Amino acid sequence: MKKFSEHTMAVFTAMNTDYDAMNNLMQDVALGREIYDSETDRVITKSEANAKILDFSRQILGITDIKDQKAVRRAMRDHSREWFDIIEDTVDKVIEVGFKDNDWFTELVDYKSINFGDRQDFVLEDADAILSVAKAGTSHNDHILQRLRQGQTISIPTELYVVKVGADINRYILGDVDWTKLVNAIAIAFTTEIQNQVYAEIGTVATTLPSRFKGTGTLVKADLDNIIQDVAAYNSSDVIIMGTKAALSKISAIADVQWAAVDQKNSVMNTGNIGIYEGTRLVQIPTRFKSKNLGATSQPSDFVFPTNELYILPVIGDAGRFIKMIDEGDTQILEQLDRDDYLSDLQTYQVSRRFGVGSVLGRYFGQWVI
Repeated sequence: MKKFSEHTMAVFTAMNTDYDAMNNLMQDVALGREIYDSETDRVITKSEANAKILDFSRQILGITDIKDQKAVRRAMRDHSREWFDIIEDTVDKVIEVGFKDNDWFTELVDYKSINFGDRQDFVLEDADAILSVAKAGTSHNDHILQRLRQGQTISIPTELYVVKVGADINRYILGDVDWTKLVNAIAIAFTTEIQNQVYAEIGTVATTLPSRFKGTGTLVKADLDNIIQDVAAYNSSDVIIMGTKAALSKISAIADVQWAAVDQKNSVMNTGNIGIYEGTRLVQIPTRFKSKNLGATSQPSDFVFPTNELYILPVIGDAGRFIKMIDEGDTQILEQLDRDDYLSDLQTYQVSRRFGVGSVLGRYFGQWVI
């Protein structure tokens, strides 16, 4: 049970709510869920919910006049800590949903959430697994290539990642952005960093694959089918093919769609890929530009995850998820106190979260660079 000051408890009482109810409301709004209000016995609109959260936030912070900048600054100084304590759980949940709630992450990443200070170990299920990268957050050029035995444990070290959100919080308090935009801005920043780490590991571990599991150049159906067969046979499992929308669309060009089901033909029309290639499911990986400074033509290297790479992955649970991720502790929001002479009087806050990403090649998978 969280403990709050008399000021905060008085706000809960005045608004006829408590921490759990407000936390649930904040999470529902941030995640776009339907919101039922027990007091009025009806589903309330997003704008109504946002107004309630903003009113609550201003009361917790002790803000009565948003146009009085000095008073707003003092209120944030005096009461922001407890407001952060209340909203951190929501930010924590939205960040977690942001990077976990999708097919590509579920199929690719062996994820563990631990409390701060707990051991960060993964137990290897495969004999002669190869540890490709055991450290993330510093440099992905620091490779540790070593052969590990079945039952051995490895530890994935974590690093602290920080996002500054001072201006976003002040805009929210002033009513310039709503609750969803504030929380999503924070979540997207962390989701982006986690994707960067995971994508870097995929490219690194692929360099250790035997040549028979790799293809290059224009997709050749017979050669792709051989890699799919090899991955399935080596792992005694089903497989999936993973890549960006552009890469997956190349599979549609070599597939025999004449006998495809109607829904598969519709999938080509709607998404650019066939969805299932001769019984093998296709999973799309989201990507984005590395920089806004773009050349005249699109290049695969313009993107964080290259648009010309396909991965043929075994579906065998944790043993097949060669990307290992540790998510340690909770999200924290703190005021940044170290200011120099050139900073304005705008208060700056930072959101921090500790995680680490590594890779272990225990089972072979396939890669095709188009």
